[in-house]
Amino acid sequence: MDISEYFKGLISNQQFSENLNQQHYNFAHQLMPYVVENNFPDLLNRVINESAQNWLLQIWNKCSDIEIPSYTALVHPICSSINRSEDIGLIYITMPAPRVSPEVAYIAIVFKIDNDSPSDWLRSYFTLELGLTTSAYWTLGEWNKSNHINLGEFMYEPTLNNFLVTVMTEFKRRWS
Repeated sequence: MDISEYFKGLISNQQFSENLNQQHYNFAHQLMPYVVENNFPDLLNRVINESAQNWLLQIWNKCSDIEIPSYTALVHPICSSINRSEDIGLIYITMPAPRVSPEVAYIAIVFKIDNDSPSDWLRSYFTLELGLTTSAYWTLGEWNKSNHINLGEFMYEPTLNNFLVTVMTEFKRRWS
């Protein structure tokens, strides 16, 4: 059996799928909201000194019970950042493709830059989540002090650009 057939067999294995879902859920719905709430200055510092990607990969791997390091090395979140203006920053994470509800396609951390310490900056943590009922749909989610808030169905095509424009608009509406 070649490696691609072996890998396909692993992916179809129910236990493997549950572990992937749990890793995805733990990272996007538990660990990252905690990091944004309690370790934001550290995250920001890692983004500035360009070590955030390696740090997030370590966090991603710790969320997994899967003992297949080559899989998590290939399929993992990708961290990027943008300075949208002088006073608003944005860190976004592209997640591995969601397969089941409530896995996340994208994460965005939007923050207001001011003269206070970064730990005091206003910030919001948003997710674009896959929902599944009789058909697939997308939900905009937000985390506030470890509480999940469903902001409703995402009305646009679920692209990174549409997600970032939506969360920036929501953030500016609240904090400008």
